[in-house]
Amino acid sequence: MSEPAFPDAVLTAGPAGAAEPAGAAEPAGAAGAAATAGPVHASPAGAPLTAAVAEDSRESFASWRRIARLWALAWHFALGVGVVLVVVGHQPLWLLAALAGMSASYLSLSYRWQMDKAGFQVALCHLGIVSALSFAVVWADPSLVFLSSVVLSQYTPLTGFRLRGIALLALTAAVLTLPILLRAGVDAGTFAGWTLTAGSAWLFNLFIGGFFVEMLNDHDRRGALIRELEATRAELERVNHEAGAREERERLAREIHDTLAQGFTSLLMLVQAAEATLDTDPATTRGRLELAARTARENLAEARALIGGDPTAGLPLDAAVKRAVARLGEELGIGTLVAIEGSPQPLSAGRQVVTLRVAQEALANIRKHARAASASVRLAYGADRLTLRVEDDGVGMDAVGEDAMGPDDVGTDSTARGGFGLRSMRERVAEVGGTVTITSAVGAGTRVEAEVPYE
Repeated sequence: MSEPAFPDAVLTAGPAGAAEPAGAAEPAGAAGAAATAGPVHASPAGAPLTAAVAEDSRESFASWRRIARLWALAWHFALGVGVVLVVVGHQPLWLLAALAGMSASYLSLSYRWQMDKAGFQVALCHLGIVSALSFAVVWADPSLVFLSSVVLSQYTPLTGFRLRGIALLALTAAVLTLPILLRAGVDAGTFAGWTLTAGSAWLFNLFIGGFFVEMLNDHDRRGALIRELEATRAELERVNHEAGAREERERLAREIHDTLAQGFTSLLMLVQAAEATLDTDPATTRGRLELAARTARENLAEARALIGGDPTAGLPLDAAVKRAVARLGEELGIGTLVAIEGSPQPLSAGRQVVTLRVAQEALANIRKHARAASASVRLAYGADRLTLRVEDDGVGMDAVGEDAMGPDDVGTDSTARGGFGLRSMRERVAEVGGTVTITSAVGAGTRVEAEVPYE
């Protein structure tokens, strides 16, 4: 049998819930049953509920279905007792047909409705049928008055411990047991007996109704919890998706700035330099154009490597740094030096990329701002960390030391020299647990030193 969601109102058969016909008491927990009883659905974002909540939902429905089956057995046990009394008491055989009709109504209407295979109107039809048949059976044989209490149990979830529901239950108890008063004649004794019978049935089923109302309230609380968890999960997925997209945009922005943008800057400078000597020094112009072509090819290779997930373009860290420094020297015509100290240690791809990007950004700042005559890069492999130092003898800056230099406050040209590039540099190194120190003074050049731990 499939595991359908419970309907929005719960009517008969005790554990199946409570109905809400016009003017009746509001059912307790029908919405919660609807949330907990059915199959586990995906959250709005498409992800399933957590395993614990899903298991709770499945167990809740299985428990509900077991109770409904037990209630069906209890219902038919009571009808079986009625059949025995009719046969033993030699009562009219049409009473057996009435009892069979009550069984058929339960199986074809009430039980189907409990399993969500029929609509709410079907459950109301069941109440009308069994109430009429019970009234007729008790009228024909008052010894079967206990069936009035059995039928009354179908109404118990209507109580909800509210006055209207309790009053409706009392009225139904009085009507279903009324035949014992009318058949015997109205006098003090029969009235007292009728009152006692109807009152006992009312109190007994009021107790049962309270039990099932509390059970339905528990379903309601579970349903509310699951809906809240679904909403929270969907919100967390949305926030995580947005955060992931934002982080990816920031990562791509850093990569583009540190690779493609720097390459385009080099190309522009080389083309402008070639244009300046086009008429006066063809040999120099040709050399600069050749360098621009090589720079463009390298930039294209970096773009492909970036797309292919290999930011270092397949080169070891030392070789990639040497290539970047050599390109700077050729572009600016200045002296350059690369020093590798210590024994190279294995670095993760991410830490190699961080170190290379810091070196590229520092060299880009030399290219654009330093007006230096020489530049040097030193890679020192220590016991637990790699130290990168990039120095130039250019114009320097008017802020000294890392404490004096915030990510957006670096020297005389804060837009160019303390903008996205230096901020990106600091963020990259901080992500791997390292530090960046920038030392500079006007006329004394600049030194950028980054320490990247191995692990």
